Amino acid sequence: MTDLDLQDALMKELEELAEHQSLKKLDGEVWKNFNIYRQDKPYKDDEQDSDQEDYIIVMLDDEDTDQDGRWIVNVHMLISVMLFEEEHQGNLILATLMNQIDLHLSKKGIIAGRYEMEREKHKRFNHDCYPNYYECDYITRWKLPEANMEGIEEYI
Repeated sequence: MTDLDLQDALMKELEELAEHQSLKKLDGEVWKNFNIYRQDKPYKDDEQDSDQEDYIIVMLDDEDTDQDGRWIVNVHMLISVMLFEEEHQGNLILATLMNQIDLHLSKKGIIAGRYEMEREKHKRFNHDCYPNYYECDYITRWKLPEANMEGIEEYI
């Protein structure tokens, strides 16, 4: 029940959203082959070009304890899409994706039966991207469960 377990649980939630065809484009078409990465993505020359397109990186960030001593973990979901179109709708597409993910996580409130989503959230857009790429950052805060004191003698 650590920050790394939380990261796994969030990746699983995103994978399930993709599997159940819940992530939709502006025209209602389902996102397919959406890559989900932990903490980083492959370098451009290391993997196939399709690995550099449409992806979400689930990345852990700063952590602090609350007044009760429970860990509060900041998690960034960096989302990137590649588009070759003249309407420049990339940020609208990203906003739609962030809204779908936010709605799903907010409705659940607790994932994996133990990680509680905090109310504070942020949505940020990167306006300095390469041509035909659009990026954003959906930032959430999660409360980790209290440490289980059973079996603590193993660590002392």
